[in-house]
Amino acid sequence: MLIVVTLMPTAVGHGASDFQFIMRNESLQPSEAQLLDNTTMIFYNAADHNRTILVDSNGDGVDDIECEVGPSNASSITDECRIWLEPGKWEAGEYGVKIMVNDTLWNVLRLVIYLDNHTESSNLDLAGPGYSLNENLIDGSDNEKTTPIKIYELAFLVMLITGLLMTIKRGEDN
Repeated sequence: MLIVVTLMPTAVGHGASDFQFIMRNESLQPSEAQLLDNTTMIFYNAADHNRTILVDSNGDGVDDIECEVGPSNASSITDECRIWLEPGKWEAGEYGVKIMVNDTLWNVLRLVIYLDNHTESSNLDLAGPGYSLNENLIDGSDNEKTTPIKIYELAFLVMLITGLLMTIKRGEDN
């Protein structure tokens, strides 16, 4: 029974996430981002004037997404803009998100989008069942993140050692 459970394939998923940007009077924080598709970008305007977010989502040179953001002193939620990176509509790659003030370019957010690839794999897959993310950083270097030991690997190891010790103990009793 244990072998059957161990060899069964698994699939792991996760929900959508949000990523916030703060547009201050003189700066944008953060100034670049790496996101998965199915993420919602939220731009908060902390300045006292309107801003417009423009994005060319398909690379044809024409801005497909336009979002108006009101001043931070507004009495409503017009001081924020939400843009959803809808799966299937965005391609993996680098994008420039233009932020305009009074029809003048104020800042450009460097955005790298990775596709959220989910794969099915065996529980014995030491690379980890579930989904894979591109671990390359914006500057091209690799993320040195290590994968933690999974609970089923530990359980299997404990059972193996326990069985070995029980076999040795029985041999000593005879």
